Amino acid sequence: MYDHRFQRTDQWKPVYSWLESLEMDEVIKSKDVLDWLTANPEIRDQLYSRHSRYHLFHYIKKCHVKILKRKEKQGLIVTKVSPATGDNGMKVETPVTTYFTGNNLSSIPKDSDLYKAKHTEALQKYKILVELEKQLVPLFGKRENS
Repeated sequence: MYDHRFQRTDQWKPVYSWLESLEMDEVIKSKDVLDWLTANPEIRDQLYSRHSRYHLFHYIKKCHVKILKRKEKQGLIVTKVSPATGDNGMKVETPVTTYFTGNNLSSIPKDSDLYKAKHTEALQKYKILVELEKQLVPLFGKRENS
């Protein structure tokens, strides 16, 4: 049974069929989505009539991530690792399948370079926000939670 957020309604079935037929092991690019939609104007028009372009591309990529994760779980593919750069300029290995996972550190091993880089980044962002708050409170006053 499919997750309720990824139900295959009739409007999305052609998209799922296309994504499942792809022989890729990394997340699809926007240009590929645009090319496919251009080649399938009936489907494109139907989807554009119900969804913004941003939502459409975001959802298609999210569906592709889900399909890749399922194929990886079944042992059909091994996801590639794409290099990312950490705060210290060193290369950090990031699995492609974490493309949409955001800053959730709970699924990353604590001794990995990726975890350390994300933790450092989060700490820096927190410090920036605290400093910004210190500068803005005198101008706007502290808001009380109601």
